[in-house]
Amino acid sequence: MRSHYKRIGDYVTLVKLKNSDGAISSLKGININKHFMPSVANVNGTDLSTYRVVKKNQFAFNPMHVGRDEVLPISMLEDDEPIIVSPAYVVFEVKDEEELLPAYLMMWCRRSEFDRNAWFMTDNSVRGGFSWTDFCDMELPIPSIEKQREIVREYNVVNDRIALNEQLTQKLEDTAQALYKQWFVDFEFPISKEYAESIGKPELEGKPYKSSGGEMSYIESMGIEAPTCWLIEPLSQLVVEKTPITYGVVKPGPVDSLNGVPFIRSGDIKNGYIETSELRTITQEVSNQYKRTLLSGGELLIALVGNPGAVALVPEALKGANIARQVGLIKIGDRALSIYVKHYISSFSGKDALNDIIGGSVQQVINLDSLRQLNILIPDSSTLDNYFSLVDSSELFFSNIQSMIDALQNLREVLLTQLVRG
Repeated sequence: MRSHYKRIGDYVTLVKLKNSDGAISSLKGININKHFMPSVANVNGTDLSTYRVVKKNQFAFNPMHVGRDEVLPISMLEDDEPIIVSPAYVVFEVKDEEELLPAYLMMWCRRSEFDRNAWFMTDNSVRGGFSWTDFCDMELPIPSIEKQREIVREYNVVNDRIALNEQLTQKLEDTAQALYKQWFVDFEFPISKEYAESIGKPELEGKPYKSSGGEMSYIESMGIEAPTCWLIEPLSQLVVEKTPITYGVVKPGPVDSLNGVPFIRSGDIKNGYIETSELRTITQEVSNQYKRTLLSGGELLIALVGNPGAVALVPEALKGANIARQVGLIKIGDRALSIYVKHYISSFSGKDALNDIIGGSVQQVINLDSLRQLNILIPDSSTLDNYFSLVDSSELFFSNIQSMIDALQNLREVLLTQLVRG
């Protein structure tokens, strides 16, 4: 063992406090991005007194599915108000914060190398479980407490800059969704010149379609009214010929950090983009076994597990990358239609449709066969082109901001890499 590396188990201890009096009702899960989130579990009639309590600066992790997802969902609670988590979760805390800062430990647990090590330690069970003992046997470098505080401060400065850029991307996404709703949910898109002339009312050009008397028809398969001339197509009919919707690499094998192929997992798809700063790699040999999912840029990727329904457009910079089995590949070919489908899947109506696919599954998994049959409302070409002309520049701006975020995330990783090197 290198002298500055220490066994994690020497610095942490289990916490077994239960919600015995039922006083805490805030039930959380942990996503593969290592954040607490509202639980999706149906707890009606469930005795929450058996659930575990997590307090500020305490940690929890979900030991299940590490082998499947290749990520250990672990998070530190930063809020003052305590929460509860599933009895299956492991809850622990740092023994002495003058020896190990909780924030420093959480930084370490966010590293991609940490997840790779956890994945290698998973057992051979179907669920790919990861135990408390496994966690305790992992190691991390522990410098002086002063050095830890310095690293955490620098890390937080970069995090704050990332957060500002993420707020901007969220505003762009919100604006895109508001426009999508106006055009394709409320159907108040501006009437095109061609349509106005076709109905003998040129004065309606530019007016909102539905409120101006645009012709609507009821679509039974989707339970909505929509413009009469629009079509309904299953998602499988929109993809490029001979490129069916599919998933990626089943057994990624070892990391190849020198000449490897970038490898996108479900947790890398976040808020409409692909986070590239912590992409793992696979060998060229493994990637060649899954040529069907080699990326060329412009495809849609959708998370099938973890945060099912998260969707992103593949940037040109990821040409030649491959995807994991937890990710679905949708190759539509036409950029305008790809952006439209992305916005649909991200919309409230799209999320509702995906929730119908997921159903009551405890594991929250999107079935590929059901995804292929997902009905998509297709606008007429003139409306789609007009929509594309409005949103394409925003998509490019969105992509540029994400590149800035990726650069900051790489800087954040450098801080930890320097620490590892002592």
